[in-house]
Amino acid sequence: MAESLAIAVVGAGPGGLATAARLAEQGQSVVLHDRDGERVTAIQERGGADLEGDLGERFVRLPAVTSDLHEAIRDAQCVIVVVAADSHLELLQTLLPALRPSTTLLLMAGAAGTLEAARLMREAGIPPGSILLGETATHPQSSRLTGPARVRIRFPSSMRTAAFPGTRTPELIAQLGDLLPMTPTANVLDPALNNPNFLIHPAPMVTNYAEVERTGGTLSIMNEGMTPGTLRALDAVDAEKMALQRSLGLEVVSIDDFYTRAGSGPGVYRAQGEPFRMRDRIWDRYITEDIPYGSVLYSTLGRVLGVPTPVSDGITAVLSAATGVDWWAAGRTEARLGIAGMGREDLIAYVRAGSP
Repeated sequence: MAESLAIAVVGAGPGGLATAARLAEQGQSVVLHDRDGERVTAIQERGGADLEGDLGERFVRLPAVTSDLHEAIRDAQCVIVVVAADSHLELLQTLLPALRPSTTLLLMAGAAGTLEAARLMREAGIPPGSILLGETATHPQSSRLTGPARVRIRFPSSMRTAAFPGTRTPELIAQLGDLLPMTPTANVLDPALNNPNFLIHPAPMVTNYAEVERTGGTLSIMNEGMTPGTLRALDAVDAEKMALQRSLGLEVVSIDDFYTRAGSGPGVYRAQGEPFRMRDRIWDRYITEDIPYGSVLYSTLGRVLGVPTPVSDGITAVLSAATGVDWWAAGRTEARLGIAGMGREDLIAYVRAGSP
């Protein structure tokens, strides 16, 4: 067993609760945080989390659960952030100045949030390298809450992971690789581009938008929304993503390859059925997270690299019009990522070594 670490898991949704429980089972000193007081109280009253699903059914004790962020991170050697990307900016602005030097900060999943964190550190005068920044493409499992302190786990898998800068990835793997299933990658743009939600949600939300409104969000994207035309639109976005990967010199991974390697397979979205064996619904984050941090991110990198992304551009434009929200303004653009003015070679050098 790896040497025990003091770990703060920020976010007690299904992903954070499952991750905290799996770390606690390995003997790590885990503090779980959530800003939702009712969620914290439910876990405190249960004394931990009930797990069910692909890893078996059992109870895992979680003695330290709090809604006080500073209390959660006070003694942490590693802080794992498991919240939606649209909460990253506000959280990072609070979190970064409060972290002790030599703390590891892992964004799960990151969506290039480490680049935003690095920019915020520069602006706040926090010495570069004092915090080890890392991010993953996904969580170490898919999960859904089936009760206030009960989580269903499906498809446990290895996470595509990198540090910023990429030269520090071996440090990140050395610290956490025995605790969390990690596949090291070249740099943080690999996990950022490979978040599968950026493929399976944006295009289907456009093609199914009227039905989503008619049903009040009770439509299951995976079971009912993946018609042949929707899948063609999804594959067109995937082609743009793979073109970005080629331009960056990254491993080219199709969405089908990604799901196959994750142990589930493309049948999850290319065949009828409910992956969690429970009635699913449309979640707000399919737009509020996956458009500004997925589709906009693809378009942003396309501009820097000179790679056309017309389908991703169109998805953002259509859903901005349909929802009445400017998702371009809300998204991870060059300025927010701290890469304004960079070209292709500058960007590749920056994510590898921390300077263009």
